[in-house]
Amino acid sequence: MGLAVLPGLAGGGDPVRLAATDTCTTTRAFQMVEANIKSGMTQAQTKADLAKVFADKPDFVAMNEVAGRSDAMLAPAGYAIWRTPGRYTGANPVVWRTDRWNVMAQGTMYISNVGGKLSTQTTELGIRYANWVTLKSVDGCQTISVVSYHVAPKTEPIGDLLLPSVEKLGGLANQLAADGPVLLAGDLNQHYRGRLYPRTLLSSYLMTPTWDMTGTMLPTHTKATIDYIFVRNAAQFAVTRQVTRDLYSDHNAVVANLTLNPRITVARTAPTFVRGHVVNIPTSTSAVSRRAVISRVIKAVGLAPAGATVQVATQRLGDPVVLNALRNAYKRGVNVQLVTTNAHLSTQEKALMSLLGTSKTRTSWAVQRPWRESAGLPATAVMVNRTADVQLLGVQVDQPLDYRMALRLARGQFTLEKEDFLALRAGFSRQIR
Repeated sequence: MGLAVLPGLAGGGDPVRLAATDTCTTTRAFQMVEANIKSGMTQAQTKADLAKVFADKPDFVAMNEVAGRSDAMLAPAGYAIWRTPGRYTGANPVVWRTDRWNVMAQGTMYISNVGGKLSTQTTELGIRYANWVTLKSVDGCQTISVVSYHVAPKTEPIGDLLLPSVEKLGGLANQLAADGPVLLAGDLNQHYRGRLYPRTLLSSYLMTPTWDMTGTMLPTHTKATIDYIFVRNAAQFAVTRQVTRDLYSDHNAVVANLTLNPRITVARTAPTFVRGHVVNIPTSTSAVSRRAVISRVIKAVGLAPAGATVQVATQRLGDPVVLNALRNAYKRGVNVQLVTTNAHLSTQEKALMSLLGTSKTRTSWAVQRPWRESAGLPATAVMVNRTADVQLLGVQVDQPLDYRMALRLARGQFTLEKEDFLALRAGFSRQIR
């Protein structure tokens, strides 16, 4: 086991307890673990590795290569896990302590999508997804996001996907940073002191490895250091202890004790969007968590500038906050176009029709149409041609744009690809004919 220790916290990740008179300015301490649990190991080997991973009861764990392992195995009692199930989407989950952290939002984003494999390969190594969660401490004083990733190795037939993968991770970090500090942990498949290590690109996204912060590099895969914990905006963090743990896996786990000082204020990143999906948590006691999907739709509308166009197709518009976002967008010069397939118009739909009118000869309007399966649209589709710093944002949601979305499991798919945007717009056009 390698060891690098800085003065300060020793041992596990117990947080600093807040005094009754504390106003959420006390430095918070926690432990983060990154563990590549090699696929193909025996169940006994996997259980032994997981016992080492959870030895100090860490606050957060990022795992790699675990698509074939069950949630029950990966998240012991007292922990929750997030990943989108699937061979590729489920490989890199995030696990967290439920007695210290409540989930506010969670999602999955692809970091590379290059298909193809050799005859000797069983998986397409160029298809990689990152899973992320945004969490709030149980005392309500701290919000933090954790990302688990695994970058594809440079190999045939996919080539080198390191730089575009880091760009995707950096974009995700920028988006999550609007809600607070961000941690990213995973297998970068690039040696820390290697010629191709993308230090400049990482720095452009304010991503600093904890190896930089301790000034010590520990091997994680044979003699190379390819597993990392990154913090976004290192001014907020300190690493008080960092070790590696030998596993049956061909990777060592990386264990870092960090402190986060809320007294240090940093400039928030400009709001942005990245390709990927977000799900809400309808069973949560937090309204923010229950409205994770609909809030991002409202954000997309709210950040559209004058002259932009917002198009919405939904089975029902029945959320007053969405109505206000569309009304305010129209008043500041955004073109707002709505088609609802709701047979019995809601209060919000009637209000928007009264404000915008129903004539499609205008740049803003709201109309009612019967549902057309041929349109190929989901329960809700939103297209914004300009919002925040992105062009052509397309959103697909599997629930109507109604306040009751918060009471059901809802998934919102966000895309920045031109072809996806145009496909949604074509369906929108078919729906209003």
